[in-house]
Amino acid sequence: MKRGSFYRAKYNKLVYRLGSKNKAKVAIANRLARTIYKVLGGSPFKDIGYMRGDPHEEKVKRLVAQLKNLGVNIKHNNHQMIVESVRKVTVDTSGIHIG
Repeated sequence: MKRGSFYRAKYNKLVYRLGSKNKAKVAIANRLARTIYKVLGGSPFKDIGYMRGDPHEEKVKRLVAQLKNLGVNIKHNNHQMIVESVRKVTVDTSGIHIG
C-alpha cells in the first residue's frame, strides 16, 4: 500500500479497531478486490484521496507534544477535545505563555 493513500489510512484505522493486522489486511484486500472488479466491469475509478479528516491534525498533535515537553499536563483523546490542563496556558502573537 502506498504511503499517504486512502487504503493505507483505512488499514491503520482497521488495525486499531480490529486489534489484528491480519484481519485488517484481509479487509483491505477485500475492498481492493471489489474496487478492481468494478473497474474491470467498466465503472470509472475515482481516487478518494487520503485527507479524510481535519488537515491540521498532525500539526495539532505536534503542538500538544511540545506543550507536554514544556511541562503542561494535558489530558486529551483527540485534537478536538482537550480536557484538562494543570497550568494556565495563553497563546498570543508573541508566543506561548505558561502561567
